[in-house]
Amino acid sequence: MKLKIKKNEYGLRIYCTKCKKQYNHHNDICNHEENQRYKSLVCHNGVRKTKMYPTKNYDEALRSAIQFKKDVKNGIAYNIVISNEIDPDNISIIEAANMFIKFKYGIDVPEHLKRNLTKSHLNHTKHGVQQLIDILRKNKVDVENTNIKELSDNHVGYWYKYIKKKYAETSCPSKLKIINCFINHMIDHVGVLMKNPFKKVLFNVPEYDTSAISEEEFYEVLDAVDNKTEYQQLGGRKQEVKNNYRPYLKDGFKLALYTGLRREELVSLSWNDLFYSEKNGCLMFVIDNLKVERITGKKFKNKYIPVGPDLEELLINLGYEDLKGSDLFILEPNRKLKHTSMMAALSRGFSHYYKQAFPNEKPKKFKILRKTYLSYLHKSVGDDMIELSSHGNMKVLNKHYVDAEIVAKGLTMKIFE
Repeated sequence: MKLKIKKNEYGLRIYCTKCKKQYNHHNDICNHEENQRYKSLVCHNGVRKTKMYPTKNYDEALRSAIQFKKDVKNGIAYNIVISNEIDPDNISIIEAANMFIKFKYGIDVPEHLKRNLTKSHLNHTKHGVQQLIDILRKNKVDVENTNIKELSDNHVGYWYKYIKKKYAETSCPSKLKIINCFINHMIDHVGVLMKNPFKKVLFNVPEYDTSAISEEEFYEVLDAVDNKTEYQQLGGRKQEVKNNYRPYLKDGFKLALYTGLRREELVSLSWNDLFYSEKNGCLMFVIDNLKVERITGKKFKNKYIPVGPDLEELLINLGYEDLKGSDLFILEPNRKLKHTSMMAALSRGFSHYYKQAFPNEKPKKFKILRKTYLSYLHKSVGDDMIELSSHGNMKVLNKHYVDAEIVAKGLTMKIFE
């Protein structure tokens, strides 16, 4: 059957495997009917991506071409045919990479297996897998025809050499985590019978900084918001100047310090998340554990944030008496900003004003506020803090958050006192 083709904007054309030529117009098609295939060609960011389709039906091929163009613009590295029939014993490296990225993006994934992953997480995952493919190609590995099961120590060595040279020691473990996740997905979910050669890779575990912020430092940062310059000179050719001031910064810094919430949870916090406990006679925030639920895809236990003296005073200043019980946000109640914009502004603002307050000191980031809260919380309630912090175990808390010096001082939960 001689294939037909119509003018379209999705890169669909006819390709003859005998002529080694592609056709965009019906009148130009060769007579090698048995050698004709539908093929997509999409250019994105200077890179050409192609895909051949097994169907002889034009409408079916066009639907596939539309989806393929969307996938390429989402960064999925298609350039070969991926059959709907999965043969775990016959999957190339590039096929495996595409299968994994499609799974992470939730493309053709059953509803119960889809995960609500952030754009940042997807971008990091996609970049990590694409980086592996690029490294293998630079080392003359035919990723289109080499079976994923054939990955060996030699291939791992190419990747390891590149990562060690390009990234700081603290960044290498996160790169390895992405690749291990990729290979383990092929083993555990697709059924590829292989061992993960990347499990042999060992990077030096960096020493995590668990130091908290002091009272003096914190109030110097708040003072800097009022009295230091909000402008930051950026690098690059354009020499842009960034304004880091936002009217909600000081309240955001205090709320982060008194609740220990992550940025995503902080900007989502609303007045109707606040409850009064009859049993304990105290106010507390009860919120969903957004990060854990997004990662696991499962409902996790709620987070409980007790309202201590510091937090209570802040909430009163923010309008507790008038706004309690409403669905308005704690920060910027009538906002028109995106959550992501506020999250970025809080991080960038804290770093900027810390540097303004302490130009000669090692810079500290916004997450130091969460570390400080959890350090005081640990002293106040001991290992029972696991019920309040939403972490899976004390090992994570001790490794990343708990400041041993503060714990040793035996300070109370009232921050800085």
